[in-house]
Amino acid sequence: MKIKVLGTSSPYAYENSACPSYYIYDDKLNILLDCGSGSHRFFDMQKNLNGLNIFVSHLHHDHYNDLFNYLYSAYALHNLGLINEKIQVFLPNFPNNIYENIIKEQNCYADFHTIDENLHLSIGNASISFCEIKHAKDVKNFAIKVTQQNKSIVYSGDLSFIDKDKMIDFAKNSDILICESSLLKKHNFPTICNHLTAYQAGFIAKKAKVKKLLLTHFWPDENANEYKLEAQTIFDKVEIAKEKLIVDLGE
Repeated sequence: MKIKVLGTSSPYAYENSACPSYYIYDDKLNILLDCGSGSHRFFDMQKNLNGLNIFVSHLHHDHYNDLFNYLYSAYALHNLGLINEKIQVFLPNFPNNIYENIIKEQNCYADFHTIDENLHLSIGNASISFCEIKHAKDVKNFAIKVTQQNKSIVYSGDLSFIDKDKMIDFAKNSDILICESSLLKKHNFPTICNHLTAYQAGFIAKKAKVKKLLLTHFWPDENANEYKLEAQTIFDKVEIAKEKLIVDLGE
């Protein structure tokens, strides 16, 4: 499996950056985790859209805005005879008004599916599982695990440190934890809020005994290296997600 980072910033995209999105692929795997604003610019629609599986962790705009670009592109490319497999879209059903708006989209070539903790999928030679993790009251957020043979990737979505134990258990012994780290301790955020500090992301990675922590979901005005330095005070195997970065789990 390989991961291509398509977006890392929040709450908005800016030059050479985009909101959260991560493409997981090999010759049998075609998976997108989130599709935040501007991230489709780093995805090859004509090459990889056919039969794409899209998983949306939660329905905040910075994590799903570009979904409509994928839906309409699939519609257009199918009409031109360039793709013949529908994209499969998996997403939470809360808030219901946003969910209904998405699944009622007419100009698309897609099937829609609802995520819950009991959903287990096989795609190619990989298995996909989910864990509901607290983030904010207005959404359901699901961490997502992609396992292929003896390799696993866990993506946190957004989360509150109040659910750290559940996140640690879900990410246990994974090869890569892609974890949001929106905040920095130096700004004196409350220990429990809707997002993690980089230190808290490092704490989760250490307790879960993951092999590598890939930090993401950065405030655009911050120097990304600040997040890495903070996480490394508790966990040393830290990498910063950057647009177009490719991580190869086979290496």
